[in-house]
Amino acid sequence: MGSILDDQEYLEKHDPDGMLGTITRFPVDARRAVKDAEKLDLKAYHRKYDGLIIAGMGGSAVGGLLLRDWLRGVCSVPIEVSRSYSLPGWADEGTLVYAVSYSGNTEETLRQYQEALERGCSVLCFCSGGRLSQSASLRKLSVFKYPKGYQPRAAIAHQFFSLAAVSRRLGLVSDYLWGEVDEALAVLDDLCREMGPTVPVEFNPGKRLAESLHGYIPFIYGSEALQSVAYRYGTQFNENSKTPAAYSFVPEAFHNSVMAVEADKALLNRCCAIVVRDPCDAESSGKLDRFVELMAGSFARVVEVEAFGSGRLARILSAMYIGDFASAYLGILYGHNPGSTKSIDYLKKK
Repeated sequence: MGSILDDQEYLEKHDPDGMLGTITRFPVDARRAVKDAEKLDLKAYHRKYDGLIIAGMGGSAVGGLLLRDWLRGVCSVPIEVSRSYSLPGWADEGTLVYAVSYSGNTEETLRQYQEALERGCSVLCFCSGGRLSQSASLRKLSVFKYPKGYQPRAAIAHQFFSLAAVSRRLGLVSDYLWGEVDEALAVLDDLCREMGPTVPVEFNPGKRLAESLHGYIPFIYGSEALQSVAYRYGTQFNENSKTPAAYSFVPEAFHNSVMAVEADKALLNRCCAIVVRDPCDAESSGKLDRFVELMAGSFARVVEVEAFGSGRLARILSAMYIGDFASAYLGILYGHNPGSTKSIDYLKKK
């Protein structure tokens, strides 16, 4: 008997908002974002900065987390992703602030944006419109405009690649490092062909991962180089799959999360560990090997996902892309619409 994930009518019925189609467009959206970022007026921003703060919440913060991981250890200034009502204490006239809100109306981001102006920071805005765009335009600040019609988490290609391309133009991403972009996009093209809705489960790693997680609570453990990806898996399973999920990464997990293997067996029988590996992160891989040994004897199931590519960017984005597809397929397996966010919308109205 074939998998329900190979039934195109079932997929379309349970994905009325077109989340799978949006995920499939990732490589196309990425290329568009790079082109759009090249057109942005940045004349007022070409100066030396002491630090970069990326202010955003939820799905709008993920692009910043990915950028931080990509530039870890190679960027000349510290990068902090601020998911809060207020900026870090060190923000001042020497700080560049990216205010990121897909809607342009995120309360926390607007507060940080206002604080950045008061502290004399250089502020660049990324949004599709809303109050953030209106205020920035009045103040003659540069605004990168996202296309409308996306869920914030689904606009990740536009978010990450706009941040990356603008950072390159401002000298925060070296030309050498930017050379990884072409390989990353090629890897994403290949994965897109492998994981699209019409590709059968037998040949589709995204669908297979979803089926292996069906009925279990996912616990995600990533390599150190994939911290943002482990976080993305957790939030995508929350939002697209409508399932509880937890995440951690090594070596931090060795100091706390590992103790979950000693939980009551009745609890662990409902848990699946997902190990997301960067094959070029040798130190983390060795630790993950030992971690997997422990988990295999306690968790109901252990599933491994390996990143692809020779460059760091390809490995980060390929690992994330597999999880994005899997989360949407898992939501559909549960009979949910991956695009709906009723509980988030309810809280925003309160």
